Amino acid sequence: MEPTLVVIGISLRSAKLAVRERFLMDSTQKSAALDWLVRSDAVDEVIVLSNCNRTEFLVWTQDASEAASSVLRFLARSNNLKLAEWSNFYRLVGDAAVAHVLRVASGVDSVVFGEPEATTSMLSAWQQAQRAGTTGRFLDAMMAKAFSVAAKVRQDLGVHSHMVTVAEAAVTICREALGELKKRRVLVLGAGQMAIAAVRELQNHDAGEITVINRSWDHAQQLARQYKVRAQHSESLWEQMLAADVVIAAAAHKTHITADELEVVMRERKNKRLVIVDVAVPRTVAAEVRELDGVSLHDLDDLCATVDMRDGRRANLPAAERIIAEQALGFRGQLLTESVLPTISGMRERLEQICRQEVEQLKDQFGPFTEDQELVLEAFSAHVTQRIAASLARQLKEMPGRPELATAIQQLFQLEELKNEHDLKACD
Repeated sequence: MEPTLVVIGISLRSAKLAVRERFLMDSTQKSAALDWLVRSDAVDEVIVLSNCNRTEFLVWTQDASEAASSVLRFLARSNNLKLAEWSNFYRLVGDAAVAHVLRVASGVDSVVFGEPEATTSMLSAWQQAQRAGTTGRFLDAMMAKAFSVAAKVRQDLGVHSHMVTVAEAAVTICREALGELKKRRVLVLGAGQMAIAAVRELQNHDAGEITVINRSWDHAQQLARQYKVRAQHSESLWEQMLAADVVIAAAAHKTHITADELEVVMRERKNKRLVIVDVAVPRTVAAEVRELDGVSLHDLDDLCATVDMRDGRRANLPAAERIIAEQALGFRGQLLTESVLPTISGMRERLEQICRQEVEQLKDQFGPFTEDQELVLEAFSAHVTQRIAASLARQLKEMPGRPELATAIQQLFQLEELKNEHDLKACD
């Protein structure tokens, strides 16, 4: 089979949040995945990308089918993936996989069209794989191409202009549900980047009293001081929810609010309306909360739909796809050409070695020769080597059956033995 790129994964475009959050991996889990997969069947190089929008495995392989099986076995082992659930994962091979990586790195396949966080997340995944030693010539070249295309998309389409953010979508949902927020009490759970973005957006819309609760009291106080809002200890969560009109759940840690717990709060509130926007992955608020009287619960999937409706820059999508198609065209072929370069180099060296040996035997048998005659022999030997090597190299680069031909040439010229000779000399 031909060496190729394979992408296996789930994303906001292909799977519901309930599925995506099951396969979300933190840095430690991604490190373990890289270590396990790079030692698996048919996986030559691998990168693991996992964030709130997607979990994907980028694999360079000699056997796409066997590589997919290795990823399946890993997910069954680490996430208890059932065979029936495998249908939630897309499997892209070859040119389709290359184009997909370019889309993801460019932010074309993101919640927010062209968002720089998509590029940053891809870069972090690549750097982690490099540190783990699970990338090489092919995936490194793929990533370099992806970031080059991302820069071109942003430059050509001007996607640095204002974009609808997830925080804006969250506040939009609140305003559509409650109207103006001036006299509304808002409770923000968390003190990370998403919580900060939510606080800023709420203040841009003159929200009333904003209270922040976080597991780390120091972080909650720091955010409160910087943005002049209130901070409360996590022990006061239910007390604060009794008074809130809006809850923005953006906690980085696994805080979980159940329907049973919130039902008690809603009874005390006498079912006064409560709007909850859960931007966390995994979710902070149980899906069953939607069934409670007086509660409007919105999660990241709802925010994605809001962003899609309001992000006018998606009109640039056809132009972005054209750029990506142009840049992807022929790139996999370039990678495949690179895959035969070591064979070409080794073949040329073996030919030179054989010709030198034959010239030496000729000298021993029919010599001695004059200096001019020896120069002619050496020039003729070099010419023959060049002609044979150039012809075989052209076939390796252009013929459809490159891997099979490369294997045949390696066996014919005993290139593995040549490599072992080099290794022994290096040790001496």
